[in-house]
Amino acid sequence: MAVATSTSTPSSKRKTAPAKMAETPSSFAKGIYLGHILSEKILPYPPLKKDEQELVVMTVDAIEKWGKSVDVARIEEEKRIPIDILNQLKEMGLFGLVIPEEYGGFGLSTTGYIQVLTAAGNVDTSLTATIGAHQSIGLKALLLHGTREQKQAYLPKLATGEMIAGFGLTEPGAGSDARSLKTTAELSADGKHWVLNGSKIWITNGGIADFFTVFARTQHKQSDGSLKAKITCFIVTRDMQGFSSGPEEKKMGLVGSSTTSLTFEDVKVPVENVIGNPGEGFKVAVSVLNNGRLGLAGACAIGSRQIIKYAFDHAAQRKQFDHTLLDFGMIQSKIATMMTDAYAAEAMVRVSAHLMDSGETDYSIETAMCKVFATEAEWRICNEALQIAGGTGYMKEYPYEKILRDSRIFTIWEGTNEILRLFIGLSGLQAPGERLKVVADVFKRPLNDIRQSIGVLSDFGVRWIQRRTTTRENLTGIHPDFAKEAAVFEKYTALFAAEVETALLRYGKKIVENEFVVRRLADISIDLFAISCVLARASKEKKEKKDTLPSSQLARAFVRKARRRIAENVRRMGKNDDELEASIVNKLRQKGEIPNASVFL
Repeated sequence: MAVATSTSTPSSKRKTAPAKMAETPSSFAKGIYLGHILSEKILPYPPLKKDEQELVVMTVDAIEKWGKSVDVARIEEEKRIPIDILNQLKEMGLFGLVIPEEYGGFGLSTTGYIQVLTAAGNVDTSLTATIGAHQSIGLKALLLHGTREQKQAYLPKLATGEMIAGFGLTEPGAGSDARSLKTTAELSADGKHWVLNGSKIWITNGGIADFFTVFARTQHKQSDGSLKAKITCFIVTRDMQGFSSGPEEKKMGLVGSSTTSLTFEDVKVPVENVIGNPGEGFKVAVSVLNNGRLGLAGACAIGSRQIIKYAFDHAAQRKQFDHTLLDFGMIQSKIATMMTDAYAAEAMVRVSAHLMDSGETDYSIETAMCKVFATEAEWRICNEALQIAGGTGYMKEYPYEKILRDSRIFTIWEGTNEILRLFIGLSGLQAPGERLKVVADVFKRPLNDIRQSIGVLSDFGVRWIQRRTTTRENLTGIHPDFAKEAAVFEKYTALFAAEVETALLRYGKKIVENEFVVRRLADISIDLFAISCVLARASKEKKEKKDTLPSSQLARAFVRKARRRIAENVRRMGKNDDELEASIVNKLRQKGEIPNASVFL
């Protein structure tokens, strides 16, 4: 959070501008933290673009027909995607889905890309990993920040799959903490190339890619003559001398996808291969991951439907005690919850994809929310599907155990969900924190400036009371049938903004160190964003009288479940077990180890 600046001019001579409250953020999710409801950002619920709808449908149909001929067991047995299957993916154009038509790609919107990507994943999840790593992150920096010359040189080959892309960020000591990179690049004496040294680990497509987006630390001279380490983004190709990839990693799941380490030994990278400006690689990495997270979330959200279908079909056919499993209440509860979560995840992804496609510039929190919600929902759905299948689900001849193995990585990829909760919470707290600092600054002003600031204090006081007594703003554009559910969103958005201010006043800057609190605020905001997206989707389906799913019931069920979670998180802001849980770990830390199990028996 930014600290208010001041001038060194004596107070008796300076003219102090009236304090101003923070502006309303452009992001819907960030607005929630201030109690603002920016309905126009998410409503009406966005349809797929008409000009690409036919192309997406045709491509998905082609993938589904092709998938029936694919020997998925062969991928598992060989622990790779066979060359003939990889070539078929290239022939269908699946490596150029997001690349603009001028460079030989399909130029699909984010929404269209996610639908096609998911269709490939329904054939085998390793295909999603390979195609997704190529487009969602591997070439994304080039697409977003590359020069025209760079795009002309590489995008046509990337579109056809002649070159496959990988994303080189993670290192042995730098996972979620990207600023801890050890890979370095030094500019040559003649200024014509950078000399790259270091290594990367767990790089998807590492063994099959020819094009890599690689991040390294570079030294930059400051105005005072000192050197400062920053991150720079480079294009590295397999044919560069000194570059090598390691053996394939042995993984729990996604065994068909290639995952290796990368090594750089005095690799000479031409200065023309820098993406963006030298020293601005961290911004490039963040923008790529903001985009990449949505692709993963979409694959999980839409892919969950296939998993639920397995569970539903099994429950409809399996008989126990002269009844199908669908007759039993606990099974009904499981399937209803699975469908509710999938419905919400799909809605969140569609809304966030529209934000990206429509030219919005601030959607980082929304995509992170989608990733957290969709990956965790998909994991629960996988687990429940196997539970419904019973002993059958544990057998390798059925799809459940493979789905479970393949899915486990998703809550870890693209930033662990724990790190993303901190990102969501702390990013959301920034604007409210700045607003409170403006108010605090009023009391530091000279006496003759106080009159200028009365308006600020009055405005803040009124808003403070409103957030604790009434609903400040409305979610407009929701179908009248969901007025009750919209009121829940409005009520808890106001209450949430009050809790945000309370937390900031209580902890101040130290809130960044209190992960218990930040996590709860993040979880509340995720549920609020999910509710808004669900109501937008259900309103559109109600208006168009499209009820291929029991949309009204799913929407109402989700809002009720989310409201209970929000209420519990609000309650636990004041009454919780945070200190107790911390003390347990600290006691174990003092012992230095976990005692053997026999000690507890």
